[in-house]
Amino acid sequence: MPADRPRAALAAALWVLLVGGGGRPLLGQGPPPARRADSAVVNPVGAPTAQPPITRAPRPALLVGTKGALPLSARRAFLYSLAMPGLGQSRLQRGTAGALFASVELAAVVMVRRSSADLREARRYQTDSLPSQFTVQGSTLGKSGTVSPRFGADLVRTRRLHVEDWLAAIAFNHLLSGADAFVSAQLWDMPVRMAVTPMQGGAGVVASVSF
Repeated sequence: MPADRPRAALAAALWVLLVGGGGRPLLGQGPPPARRADSAVVNPVGAPTAQPPITRAPRPALLVGTKGALPLSARRAFLYSLAMPGLGQSRLQRGTAGALFASVELAAVVMVRRSSADLREARRYQTDSLPSQFTVQGSTLGKSGTVSPRFGADLVRTRRLHVEDWLAAIAFNHLLSGADAFVSAQLWDMPVRMAVTPMQGGAGVVASVSF
């Protein structure tokens, strides 16, 4: 019987190995299985998922103010437009503003000429008289009564005021054109950034000026 004990122990060990996994490593033995490099990571239920940062595309902007060298000084621009409205603006590359001042000047000059002609007509016929009745006695022509003149003193005064008003408009246009040219020359190199941005009712234009 003592000789059979080693055999019994060996048989029991083989039976435990077969029943416990058939040669697989026991719990806690051996390295853990390696994770594949391309395996997907699944977030647990309810865990927050990291979102990539949202980047906005830059708005298209137009940089105004790089016009090069100043064509003429602010003083000369003022004198040019004071002498001839629109001349200083045209030298400063502001054709629209120059055309506007020149158009106002031309219209005012035309109205001055027309008002002056009306005033001369009123003055010429202010003292004119016309008889209301004529009588003929043989070879003699007689006149009786007079018709009130059409061009009275009130009409002459009114037409003179018209001429003065248009002369004042010309003087104001010269001063305003000179001041506009002076300011434009001073702000020649001021950078202005303009951009179009979406708004609730549509698109809007935004301008920013750097001092």
